[in-house]
Amino acid sequence: KQSIMKKIYFLLFTFLTTAFTFGQIMSENFDYGASAGDLTTVSSSVWSNHSGSGAVGYVTSNLTMSGYPSSGVGGSITLTGSAGEDVNRSFAPISSGKVYASALVNISSVSGGNYFMHFNSSSFRTRIGAKDDGNGDVLFGIGTSSSTLTYGTTAFQTGTTYLLVASYEISTGVSNLYVLTAPVASEPTGSEEATNTGSTGTTISAIAFRQSSSIPDINVDGVRVATSWNDIMNDSSEPSLAILTPSEGATFLPGTTSVNLSIDVQNFTVGPPMSGLMDISIGQLMVT
Repeated sequence: KQSIMKKIYFLLFTFLTTAFTFGQIMSENFDYGASAGDLTTVSSSVWSNHSGSGAVGYVTSNLTMSGYPSSGVGGSITLTGSAGEDVNRSFAPISSGKVYASALVNISSVSGGNYFMHFNSSSFRTRIGAKDDGNGDVLFGIGTSSSTLTYGTTAFQTGTTYLLVASYEISTGVSNLYVLTAPVASEPTGSEEATNTGSTGTTISAIAFRQSSSIPDINVDGVRVATSWNDIMNDSSEPSLAILTPSEGATFLPGTTSVNLSIDVQNFTVGPPMSGLMDISIGQLMVT
């Protein structure tokens, strides 16, 4: 029998770092006191008007969903097609990767259909909307950079609280929308309610709400923005680094000099801005 020799090598993986920070970007529970009113006023301009009039309303009741970290805290907001103010809350710009936004929503009535939530106060991205399915139930939809949305086919009920999670992948222009009845630990790729592709390369710097004709009458709470699914679903601030590929115990052929490395980093920054190359010693890998 031919003998097989196995050698253990220490391999160095090299990857580029570009000044990006991972983790949660924003958590908004609308906790602005015991008196209802105009959102921009009660929030002391944390939320700003960027268009129109007819206030986004702040109410002292909230929405809840078991297991969702931004559940049952403070108040919530109301959006209606009979008002016209659009508001946004800004955050540090994100210019690469994938950006997620989530919100608890409860629709009391729905009409012809329009978008009510999106990224940015200009150059809107990942527009989320809802319309009547023709039988009084709700269809949710998404449009990356167009007001013409791609709607899902699932009929959701009015008067029920759902968790909407949307994402925008900056390099590809793909926006996905999930409609959940309970939080899930991992992104349910392949189970999107709606998907739309549009403009690429847009920096994301705000989350916004829009009031206009044909939007649903809707209550919104528990808004979160993050650069990972995990940080939408969890409040952990512990730093972590996980190697996604190569897998543990991976075997490489003799002569291997480089291996593609995929990592998931949470709650810390990989290198200072413009730091260039960084070598990380992964440890022992089997080569046959």
